[in-house]
Amino acid sequence: MSSPTDPLLSVRDLRTSFPIRSSVLRRKAGAVQAVSGVSFELPAGRTLGLVGESGSGKTTLARTVIGLEPPESGQVIFDGQDLLTLPPAELRQARRQIQMIFQDPYASLNPRLTVEQIISEAWLINPGVVPRDRWAAEVKDLLARVGLNPDHADRYPHQFSGGQRQRVGIARALALRPRLVICDEAVSALDVSVQAQVLNLLVDLQQELGLSFLFIAHDLSVVRHISDEVAVMYLGKVVETGTTAQIFAAPVHPYTQALLSAVPVPRPWAAPPRQQILLKGDIPSPVSPPSGCRFRTRCWKAQDRCATEEPALAVRLGEHSSACHFPELPVAAAGAR
Repeated sequence: MSSPTDPLLSVRDLRTSFPIRSSVLRRKAGAVQAVSGVSFELPAGRTLGLVGESGSGKTTLARTVIGLEPPESGQVIFDGQDLLTLPPAELRQARRQIQMIFQDPYASLNPRLTVEQIISEAWLINPGVVPRDRWAAEVKDLLARVGLNPDHADRYPHQFSGGQRQRVGIARALALRPRLVICDEAVSALDVSVQAQVLNLLVDLQQELGLSFLFIAHDLSVVRHISDEVAVMYLGKVVETGTTAQIFAAPVHPYTQALLSAVPVPRPWAAPPRQQILLKGDIPSPVSPPSGCRFRTRCWKAQDRCATEEPALAVRLGEHSSACHFPELPVAAAGAR
């Protein structure tokens, strides 16, 4: 078990790849490098926002942490235990404390089961968490906690709206009384007004139950609202980490600067003028990522050193960490407008 000062979750040099096999002999012809040496820490009761473009490895990282994808190497230390080295029986016990809320609230729920059956299925698979004679009452308590009518426990997923279905998914995640909840684009499929309701619900649950969240999202405004700290991923690597205030007020890595420049602002006619950074080209293939700095093929600061030496994630400017050889260089006119 960890000490009170240790982080609840510590990921160290985690690597996950998917083999590419030839169509004839089924020999390994290459690999998709989805997660390449990622490290971060998440304290208990806090929220870490994980952001980046599609294909940057955010979901694969989350699935590796929870055990749905096998890693090549690295450590996933939860509450002082390395989940990757635990015996099966101990791993089963530890994984009860880590649950996941998926992106699509309809696809993640079994359409043939009622809400009561969906939630109580967790106790059927993990006996001893809730006595069977308490299942019905516990389901109603969970539904009420996430803002649903307890009398609707006998309904099926198709009888709920998208926001209500996601609340069912949240109730299912809470059924095993976890300490860590991984939210994989948990609000991206919802209307804006419903997004706000679900985000406020997550904040309330965190304060009430002491939960920790690994929150994956594309919407930086959502991440800013809910996160205590932020990690920015690009092509399988974390390129910048810091508190929410540090990342949004003084981004250092050029990729983070480009992401933030694309965030819409309310009342743009009244906001101070800002520089919009336009990235050229598409994100490179994770099958054959660029040498050195993986962002160099789209970076306006790139120099010869960037092609031969991979920048380490370290404190360079300000008080938080970034992975850039030339953080002091300004935004070039060719990369902005």
